[in-house]
Amino acid sequence: MKTINLKKENGMLVVATPYNSEFVKKAKDLGGKWDAKNSTWVFDESVEDYVKQTLLDIFGVTGEANYETCSLIVKNFTKKAPQRGVDLFSRTIAIAFGRDTGAKLGDGIVWIDGKKVSDGSYKNWNTYIENATFEIQDFPIERTKFEDVQKAISEGWCEIKIVKKQRTREEIEAEIANLKNRLSELEQELSNC
Repeated sequence: MKTINLKKENGMLVVATPYNSEFVKKAKDLGGKWDAKNSTWVFDESVEDYVKQTLLDIFGVTGEANYETCSLIVKNFTKKAPQRGVDLFSRTIAIAFGRDTGAKLGDGIVWIDGKKVSDGSYKNWNTYIENATFEIQDFPIERTKFEDVQKAISEGWCEIKIVKKQRTREEIEAEIANLKNRLSELEQELSNC
């Protein structure tokens, strides 16, 4: 799964995101160029504030730093998208490329149950999912605070699943060092009592 990432290289902004049609449109409007070799968008640094705001508006994070993620479990979801993919919560759930192509899952989507197809006529095709249950993985926790996700949760057709990821050796060593420092501070405070 492609994560949201923003970095500066040689006076340019390099941005990676999961596919999102709204972001693609905005990236083009901001003068972004698609780098197919690296699957990234490249922008002039002069539009940095606009790029960051777009990332926040769509994905809930800028990707400048690591961010916490969760999974969303979506149940009994039905939607038809004429000549494009079915999007939900800024993520492509499934996408067709014509009437007879079938529907391909988006990045980080785990299909549990339901129907996903392409249909319609040769010129007027659709991506269609019906009574679908699926998991959207690697979803930024900050994005769960948006109104569309909160409404789906309150209506009962979406729930948040916190996935505890295994920490790296460096993260564990850093926590041990911090705890040793704190223990030393407490021992010093105790000896002064």
